Amino acid sequence: MKKVIIIGAGPGGLAAGMLLSAKGYKVHIYEKDSVVGGRMQPMVLKDHTFDTGPTFLMEPGTLKHVFELANENLEDHLELIKVDPLYEFLFKNKNFKPTTDKEKMRKEMERVFPAHVVDYFDFLDRQDIKHQKLKPLWRSSFNSVFTYFNPMIFRSLWYRDTHSTVFKRLKKRFTDEDLVHAMSFQTKYLGMSPFKAPGMFTILSYLEFSKGLFHVKGGLHQIALAMQKIIEKNGGKIHLNKPVKRLIIRKKKAYGVAFEDDTVDTSKIIINDSDFSYFAKNLIPKKHQRKYKNKHINKLKHSLSLFVMYLALDKTYNLAHHTMIFADNPTQSIKALTEQNNLPFDLTVYVHNPSKMDKTLTKNKTHSSLTISVAVPNTKADIDWTTATNAFRKEIITRIQDKTHINDLEDHIIAEKIITPSDWEKHYNLHQGATFGLAHTKHQVLHNRPNNRYRDTKHVYLVGAGTHPGGGLMSVFQSAILTTKKITNT
Repeated sequence: MKKVIIIGAGPGGLAAGMLLSAKGYKVHIYEKDSVVGGRMQPMVLKDHTFDTGPTFLMEPGTLKHVFELANENLEDHLELIKVDPLYEFLFKNKNFKPTTDKEKMRKEMERVFPAHVVDYFDFLDRQDIKHQKLKPLWRSSFNSVFTYFNPMIFRSLWYRDTHSTVFKRLKKRFTDEDLVHAMSFQTKYLGMSPFKAPGMFTILSYLEFSKGLFHVKGGLHQIALAMQKIIEKNGGKIHLNKPVKRLIIRKKKAYGVAFEDDTVDTSKIIINDSDFSYFAKNLIPKKHQRKYKNKHINKLKHSLSLFVMYLALDKTYNLAHHTMIFADNPTQSIKALTEQNNLPFDLTVYVHNPSKMDKTLTKNKTHSSLTISVAVPNTKADIDWTTATNAFRKEIITRIQDKTHINDLEDHIIAEKIITPSDWEKHYNLHQGATFGLAHTKHQVLHNRPNNRYRDTKHVYLVGAGTHPGGGLMSVFQSAILTTKKITNT
């Protein structure tokens, strides 16, 4: 029985562990925290449960496929609930509630964007074709540039749109900038501005608006807990509170890992699920760093970060499951954030209100778990969060009150936690506090992204947002499929 060591029990590591344990591999996962999930782990504040990171599941077919490959049925472990409407978007002079229901969406478009009803449905039809053409890129491991000569891959290149950006592609179709921002803000999941994200990522809004968004009953961390149970059922071991200190490398080959307590474990198959830049800088001894030396890592483009507030409330507000409060001038706000590396004065605020739909998240069913997040520069920016946090928190609360007419939010907070970019870097080992890892620039995707098989050191593989195909839960799960296929030669 072949042994596998996996560093980190995030969604990528757990998915890989589930797939390999189902094939008879002896799986050992080493996790630095006391609970599985990584950025998807649960957080509990006074009997109120939160998802630390991702707040929805997009395109659940990828997750279902992971379970099927592990000889499991997703529905036996998780209950997925479709979110409808997808969001409530609050702009300066209008509100917009998109839905996947075509008839309802037609009426909503006629109400809010009457000039673009036909354009919108034509956009979905064209993006469906684009999505199908791009699938081979997503499902292939890019071992080298020669991968592009695969006929299916070659035919998909026309649809990459790397010569343009998401914003430019959408602006050619829609003249109303509010609609453009409603369909381009999804680049935040890539940690990027729509003015910089490659045009191929217009498919993100298509996937949301056409396929839908899903909530997992009990929170998205239930995915991690379900995978943990399956791995352990298959004989795998998950070692909590066991941080890896470094890889054991001889002659460009890894043979095991050393831990903070100076113990070691050995294997000729090692999978990394920690943040890629953290892994390359901290877990690979300097004398064994080749392509990904510290100076090279520092030159890579890393994503934005997030300022996140987790509020345990003694009431439930009548807010949508997802509410996006856009800046009064979204374009100016995005550019201040991404081009000037400043905290914008004109804030775009995302509010997650799952307790309206899911009463399992709080012990008292009249209470709620509210998560508020704002995209901010990563720690490369000159921002001292020890002094900036309180004032920034106040700005966010004021913004919510002004746009939602909820004037008593502060009165109903019974517990609170805030995570800043500095916290993401220090406590979650995210390089530069970049919540979404490596940015998805045209020079950091496909064959230019760190490969699923780590090229610097033999016996080492990668899963997670830092490798191909990239960030977002569906891509992270796909990375586990690609990586385990390399390991099992299937």
